[in-house]
Amino acid sequence: MGHLSFFSPQSVTLQPPACLTGMMTDSEFEILARELRPQLVASARAVVHDSATAEDVAQDALLKLWTMRADLDRYHNVSALGKIMARRMALNIIRGNTPGSTVEISEADAATPSPEDEYLHRERGAYIDSVLASLPPAQQTLIRLRHIEGYDNARIASLLGTSEGAVRTAVSRARRRVAEAFGIVPGARINPDY
Repeated sequence: MGHLSFFSPQSVTLQPPACLTGMMTDSEFEILARELRPQLVASARAVVHDSATAEDVAQDALLKLWTMRADLDRYHNVSALGKIMARRMALNIIRGNTPGSTVEISEADAATPSPEDEYLHRERGAYIDSVLASLPPAQQTLIRLRHIEGYDNARIASLLGTSEGAVRTAVSRARRRVAEAFGIVPGARINPDY
């Protein structure tokens, strides 16, 4: 009896989904965030038993996933990863722990600065890094999205699957903490377009 072949291996080309071939695009992350957000809220609510806190935790988990989007293709189940993150973040809130992380800020190269200018630039950069490092991770990410990557509140809200008002409030709180660290008078209006 002869060998039956329905297809030859050379005729079949398997292409991985676009989201598995590199960094996830903004639109792919938006879809993921819309699908994942209710699950993250439910995971957090099971721990903290408070809807508002659960919403905050879900937003923080989505921010963390956003920062990890280049590496999400390494995870077999991003939904499970997100739920574990939300659960652990909720447990940290209950325990009173707020883990810190740093955000790297690239320095622009000047033409030929003087040694004094270089020193002042390094000192300012180190101070800014320390101020940003003192922020909670979610606020660091929001500052990065808003002021370093240049996203507007509507775009950030779309990426995180939350309302524009929630993003505006969170960005405002982050700006207030940065302003206080720089010694700006509390209550002074900070230019939101800067």
